[in-house]
Amino acid sequence: MIPYYPSEDGTGHYDMETRAEKLVADYARIPIFEVDELCYYTYRLLLRDALIHECESTESGREYLEKCWILEQTEPDRETLRDKYGRKE
Repeated sequence: MIPYYPSEDGTGHYDMETRAEKLVADYARIPIFEVDELCYYTYRLLLRDALIHECESTESGREYLEKCWILEQTEPDRETLRDKYGRKE
């Protein structure tokens, strides 16, 4: 059964099972049924790029990407730390 109830904010309790495939299909401009035919690595690369592209289109998406980038950093930002806490000699 297809769940339906009109809502104004678009939120709900249902997960979309093919969201990633739809995102890749739209980004790559291919039919959704061809997504399953893609090499796994090509699919993952397109999914990553499509998600980044989608996030860059909104302010909240850009904030999300900025937080993701910060979590990926492995080296401290020494200049910012020195500006904030002063230089230790």
